[in-house]
Amino acid sequence: MGAGAPPEAASVAAARKLHHLLRSRDLRPALTYLRTLPSPFTLLPNHALNALLRALAAAGRVRAATSLFRSIPVPTPHSFNSLLAALLRRGRRRAASALLAAFLRSPDASPDVATLNTLIHGLSTASPRPSAPTLFKLFLFLPETYAFAPDVITYNSMLSALCRAGDLATAHKLFDGMRVSGQGGKADAFPNVVTYTTMIRACCAKRLADEALSLFKMMVADGVPPNRITYNTMVQGFCEAGRMELVKEVFGMDSFKPDTCTFNTLMAAHCREGRIEDAMKVFDQMMELRVRRDSASYSMVIRALCENGEFGRVEEFVDDLLEKEVLKKKGGCVPLIAAYSPVLKYFCENGKAKKARVLFGQLLDRRSKVDFLAFKTLILGHCKEGDFEEGYQLVLSMLKRDLRPDTECYIAVIDGFMQKGRMKSAWEALHRMLNSGLQPSTSTFHSVLLGLLKKDGCAKEAGDLIEIMLERKIRQNVDLSTNLIGVLFKSDLNDRAYKITKRLYDNGYYIKMEKVIATLCQDKKFIDAAEFTLFSLQKRHELGVEVHSLVLDGLCSDGRTSEAFQLFYELMENRSTSAVAAPRSLVLLHHALEEAGKVKEADFVAKQMRRATARIRQRS
Repeated sequence: MGAGAPPEAASVAAARKLHHLLRSRDLRPALTYLRTLPSPFTLLPNHALNALLRALAAAGRVRAATSLFRSIPVPTPHSFNSLLAALLRRGRRRAASALLAAFLRSPDASPDVATLNTLIHGLSTASPRPSAPTLFKLFLFLPETYAFAPDVITYNSMLSALCRAGDLATAHKLFDGMRVSGQGGKADAFPNVVTYTTMIRACCAKRLADEALSLFKMMVADGVPPNRITYNTMVQGFCEAGRMELVKEVFGMDSFKPDTCTFNTLMAAHCREGRIEDAMKVFDQMMELRVRRDSASYSMVIRALCENGEFGRVEEFVDDLLEKEVLKKKGGCVPLIAAYSPVLKYFCENGKAKKARVLFGQLLDRRSKVDFLAFKTLILGHCKEGDFEEGYQLVLSMLKRDLRPDTECYIAVIDGFMQKGRMKSAWEALHRMLNSGLQPSTSTFHSVLLGLLKKDGCAKEAGDLIEIMLERKIRQNVDLSTNLIGVLFKSDLNDRAYKITKRLYDNGYYIKMEKVIATLCQDKKFIDAAEFTLFSLQKRHELGVEVHSLVLDGLCSDGRTSEAFQLFYELMENRSTSAVAAPRSLVLLHHALEEAGKVKEADFVAKQMRRATARIRQRS
């Protein structure tokens, strides 16, 4: 603003800033600014508030837009139409009806042709739809009441609603009325290409091929040029009605230039009737006429050849499809993976899983609708060929897409990893299987556990697996459980070994304690051996004199005299037989205690030795 210029009015400045903020797609700054203004609905001019309302409606913020609409002093018809369209797009029919009723009750209400167009289009595409007569009453009521004339968009919306409802007779009357009005000088309501195409489509849907062709000829006579949608609508309708002679007539028209959609429609008709060779001729003709063949063109021919069992020709088409990267090209319809399932199955059953994976990958890149059976076919195919890693990657791909692989898929991958000695991968696959809510057989659990125990560096995973087995009440194998405890100790996971041993016994299982204790003594882990011996006493698990002696001897040789005496004392307190250790072990214990200066303990051992000797003499 130049020097000496009058200061800008506060309302104009506020409106200018709001319009500037509305240029952004993010409406939060505009709404924040509105809240900072004192009395915004008084300060801001009407056009600024209406601009904000239309922006909120366009962004789908219908609640905020509705609240603002109620606060604006004078909402414009344009703003009302924007809010009404947003409500109908969101399926808020009741809110839209309430808004319309409130608007019409206002003495300043001025609905226009855009209001009517918004209502008819929004209601006719909503779910559930109002009946065609209800829409027709609305079509007649608003123009008569508020003195405006429907335009061609209004008529087209109404025609579309009637045709969608199957009321072709009323649609014809409305269409004839449009032509009469147009010939009477009302150019705004004269049928255009959309009008004629809508009527032609409705006739084709009713299998009224001759009537559709008559409408087309009328269209040309009225000077309305048909477009590619008009031609393709007729071709599709005539094909579905089995009127191939009319299709030839359309192809013979000078103004008609068939496109990819046209040829795909024709091929689909031939394939539907089993005329595969005719479909192939159409496919070849596309190249001759330099019409682009899209994924749908290939998928129709490939599916037809699969159904005919001609997989050799199918492979040629797939090779061409992959080489030209047809599936990667944008545009056209998104291919269905299910349409390629027979091809994928053929490849996977004939040692060509890699080619199947390339085809499948390109289909996924096009965001094709995922198919469980196609994934399963590929997983089993790769596993059959020994590519278990790729099979597992496909399992992970399924999970990312919220598809759940079945037991057969998981077992194929798990067994494959075990064959390759990849036990951590097998365990990971098993873990994912369990998290998916599936449970393999007991033998699978045991096989994976055995593999983990044989593999170095897998002690933690083996421990995790056996704990899961206990949680799921899976039957334990005593040899595997025993080996697991030994492996855990060798891996210095002592606390884990104690914890799992306790859980096994608490669940009614046991381990070969003699083997575990012997291994611990062999590894010079005498304290742990003593702990397991005491645990056996608590569980009333008889170990025998030889095991007790082995542990006592080990403790004494390791200088653990206090622990050795404690074990001996507990053995004496809990003995079920007269002897708790071999005489030589008692002598060794007594000697170790004396050397350690533990006189009382040595005397106690000596006393027990004398009693034992006396019992032996009595028996002899």
